[in-house]
Amino acid sequence: MKIAIPTSNEKTICEYIPFCKYFLIIDTDTNIRKLIENPMFEIVKKEKIKKKECGENGLHTGEIIPKYLKSFGIEMLIAKSLGEGMLDNLEIFSIKYKITDSDKIENILLGF
Repeated sequence: MKIAIPTSNEKTICEYIPFCKYFLIIDTDTNIRKLIENPMFEIVKKEKIKKKECGENGLHTGEIIPKYLKSFGIEMLIAKSLGEGMLDNLEIFSIKYKITDSDKIENILLGF
């Protein structure tokens, strides 16, 4: 299974997907790991959007990210929180999701 986790440092999960630099892709069958850029990060940086303003700016993260992740064959997204639009589009693209309270990626992966 290919899992995506939003991160900026490969060690901890980011709380807000638009503000993470990357997605860590882990293939649980082969244990191969790969970092891919988060297309939302450049938009947030360019527009100088602050976290508290994120939902108010109509970034369309929930529309962009599921399609982007599917292009890499992602089967599951693990995140701290997901909005309604993200959840709807994950379902459309047949990507499962898991919400976690853990900060450390290694702890998250213990169940896989």
